[in-house]
Amino acid sequence: MFLLFLIFSGLFLFSIWPLFLEEIINDKEDYDLLNTLERRKSILYREIQYLDNEYFIDNINVEDYNSSRAEIVSEVSKIIDQINLQSSNQDI
Repeated sequence: MFLLFLIFSGLFLFSIWPLFLEEIINDKEDYDLLNTLERRKSILYREIQYLDNEYFIDNINVEDYNSSRAEIVSEVSKIIDQINLQSSNQDI
């Protein structure tokens, strides 16, 4: 009987232990943000491929191709910077 009391007391203390900490760390938010950024990067890479294909089959003119591709590449660059920043923050 005393053994059961110790087991349940230990489980109870283990479950409420985070309430006594000053700061609760939630890594899930950073993980979700990284996943979102990675998915967006993949989508933009597919958009670049689609744009390249449209240009190679002459469905889009040179000016539109260059401006659209530059915008997409710029956005990908910003996303990669954010990914690197998030990754370095998680390593700390």
